[in-house]
Amino acid sequence: MIHQQLEQLARIREPEARSKLIRALVGEYARSEDHQPSETERELFSGIVLSVFDQLDREARYELVVRLAKTDRIISALADRLAQEDYALSEPVIECSPMMSPNGLMTIARAGGNDKRLSVARRKDVSEEICDTLIARGNRNVVHALLNNPHVPFSVRGTLALLIFANTEPEVLGGIARRAIRDEEFLRTQMEILETNCPLLPPPLKTALETGDLQRLANSIEDQPRDGDIELDGVNYSRHEASIQIANGELSFDAILRTLFEQERIDAAIWLISRRINLADEVVSDTLKSDADGAIMRLMLQTGIHEKTYRDFLKARCEWLGRSTRSIPELVMRYRAELRSPGHYRPQLAGQ
Repeated sequence: MIHQQLEQLARIREPEARSKLIRALVGEYARSEDHQPSETERELFSGIVLSVFDQLDREARYELVVRLAKTDRIISALADRLAQEDYALSEPVIECSPMMSPNGLMTIARAGGNDKRLSVARRKDVSEEICDTLIARGNRNVVHALLNNPHVPFSVRGTLALLIFANTEPEVLGGIARRAIRDEEFLRTQMEILETNCPLLPPPLKTALETGDLQRLANSIEDQPRDGDIELDGVNYSRHEASIQIANGELSFDAILRTLFEQERIDAAIWLISRRINLADEVVSDTLKSDADGAIMRLMLQTGIHEKTYRDFLKARCEWLGRSTRSIPELVMRYRAELRSPGHYRPQLAGQ
């Protein structure tokens, strides 16, 4: 029966007739639960649908989503194509389809709307890389969905970004506390960051980790009224989402470092640089405070940051130390030349 319909589909040229036949074909294909289609049959069916996809009316596309979005009866190319439809049609595919490809999910994380990103954040197969992109580019509803999804792994970069947000946003701070209560691995990451004396740890979270009383922190934020600021352990937190976003919508070392410069968190930037090149915080701090431009450049070359990030670093350093910015263009040119020299080593931040 399906074979005859496929032959008929190949002969039909009218879009309306094709849509009608596709709906019938999808219904029959989906109902054959007693027969698990082979890989060849999946590819044949999906290939035919893809070849006429742009000619299908909304009802035919809706039929595809309703009957096949949550199954493995289609190939990744068709699932990814369905995910490009408007959210009313694509939501079940994005959130539930086992056939969505990693590239398809990453495309949504990078360029999809926040409604689609939210659906990705609820999946059971979100990778660290996709999680990083969702944290950097999604709104806070997406971040909270990730924190509430027990299947999502958080990289070191993703965790640092969460801590940056948590320094001004109590809801993110509470989300981290609740996740750490439920997720031993996530808690272990927080404890490891605590042991390094990371200045990005909000004081209430630092206290909760040291005392083992994360539940009190979680409850104190949940019990707060929705309007106005709140105070936790002597620190005021705004109810408004922070205006500072991760630079360029990504979680590279450069992007996190630039964000810290924008926030004037030199202490956190020193901590991050120290971990990048395995030097003590005091050594990095003393070097950056010195007048030895060559030593500073060599230190920053070890981080492998881009010349634009180096320029932002020099501006932040001048403001931090109250010094003139006149020499920055020349220093950036020297840095660029060294960075592009043969054999330059580019380190990786732990978790990258």
